[in-house]
Amino acid sequence: MTDPLLRIENLTVGFGGTPAIDDLSLTLARGETLVLAGESGSGKSLTALSVVRLLPPAAQLAQGRVLLAGEDLFGLTEREMSRVRGARIGYVFQEPQVALNPVMTVGDQIGEVLGWHLGLRGRVRQQRVVDALAAVGIPDPERRAGEYPHQFSGGMKQRAMLAIALAAEPDLLIADEPTTALDVTVQAQVLALLKAEQARRGMGMLFITHDLGVAYAVADRLAVMQAGKVVETAAREQFYREPQHPYSQALFAALPRLEPRAAAPVIDGAPLLEVRDLKVHFPIKRGIFRRTVDQMKAVDGVSLDVRRGETLAIVGESGSGKTTMGRGILRLLPLTAGQVLHQGEDLATLDREALRRRRRQLQMIFQDPYAAMNPRLQVSEILQEGMVAQGVGGDRAAREARVAALLEQVGLLPGHARRYPHEFSGGQRQRLCIARALAVEPELIVCDEPTSALDVSVQAQILELLEDLQQRMGLAYVFITHNLGVVARIAHRVAVMHRGKIVEQGAVNEVLFAPQHPYTQALLAAVPKVGPG
Repeated sequence: MTDPLLRIENLTVGFGGTPAIDDLSLTLARGETLVLAGESGSGKSLTALSVVRLLPPAAQLAQGRVLLAGEDLFGLTEREMSRVRGARIGYVFQEPQVALNPVMTVGDQIGEVLGWHLGLRGRVRQQRVVDALAAVGIPDPERRAGEYPHQFSGGMKQRAMLAIALAAEPDLLIADEPTTALDVTVQAQVLALLKAEQARRGMGMLFITHDLGVAYAVADRLAVMQAGKVVETAAREQFYREPQHPYSQALFAALPRLEPRAAAPVIDGAPLLEVRDLKVHFPIKRGIFRRTVDQMKAVDGVSLDVRRGETLAIVGESGSGKTTMGRGILRLLPLTAGQVLHQGEDLATLDREALRRRRRQLQMIFQDPYAAMNPRLQVSEILQEGMVAQGVGGDRAAREARVAALLEQVGLLPGHARRYPHEFSGGQRQRLCIARALAVEPELIVCDEPTSALDVSVQAQILELLEDLQQRMGLAYVFITHNLGVVARIAHRVAVMHRGKIVEQGAVNEVLFAPQHPYTQALLAAVPKVGPG
């Protein structure tokens, strides 16, 4: 039997004496894809960083070995290890915007790898740069090589990261959550590209994800991590047919599935919110005098309505206009044209003071909860801001009592009121943003991708919380997402956006399981399957 390409033996890594990776052992064969699955904090990324010896300064390596084709990487000098990174091990980081150098062109960043590891210079290197971009499916690679990361879309940045990782033809590719924030269609393209490049090059791949649908699409074997330990290892088909460990079973149970709702309720009654021919255009300016030469039609004639107690999901890819529409509805962006009618009154015609008062009934939960909260304020101050502005909650003592009640309502503790946002997990921060929206007693909440970056178990908790609040308080939601499994679970109706327009809308079971528009059909076809069939 041939030796594995990668062998991790008894790896233990800790912080201040507390192990974050606890006696972990794994093997990966040449040409094989091993998926490390598990939730945030389980030790997946730390395991990958250990392989390439890029541990954070506070981390302590207590014991263990990492062997690449039989060579002990922990026994190499730093200079020797720098020759391994990029040449023998390629690494695709989770957030390409952070990992890419903003002051270097994409072509120069690929060329840096080719020059350092392969000694290529001049025209030969430039041609290899173009070939590397073309290999990962970037159109017009000659022009794109001279552009900077900010000129690339999210999917193209991830492709550029992959081109850099593959440039020197590595034996092992480590891909850390490479599709987490991508739309389903772009995600499908990146996964297909990874598998194609792996097959062509015969390299091993260590793929890290918390998404079991993505894992099924790429894995040969899976290793499930919990609290720094591997709790289950199995071949793909065996794992998806019958997971053995209770933690693996819990991950499956929490996964939102694209399945018809047995009895999707129909919400009757007059609309709480009516949007008529809404347009949000942004000027395109060029030249020295920044003259407007065209308009970018982010939202181009959208019409919809939402009833009390109803969830209307808005789905579509990045750039389709979903978030712009949500912010336009609340007049957080200037409207180009159209009407937004709440209780029969057009929000587009309200002055600043009248709009401020109306926002007591209309709130928003933003996609990034950490960026949405003032890091210098305690939770109590954050939740009371809206109450003070809208005259809700009475005097200070009454408001603080309301803060305690709100925290309990969203599954947190009253004692959390004296903490700052950075002291909470991602799921807890999202609960705080929900509490802040509820603080002023709204009728409708626009939820902008509130679960996109959360683990499946935390995501399930947030969805359950939103459903419970809706049933108890009669809340209406405009729920913006690209996760169609979430839509199938939480929505009553669905509107599909493409290039600023709604191309299809209707009841959740009709749109998701009998789609009429080709774009909706393409979205559904790109959703990764969880298991065979």
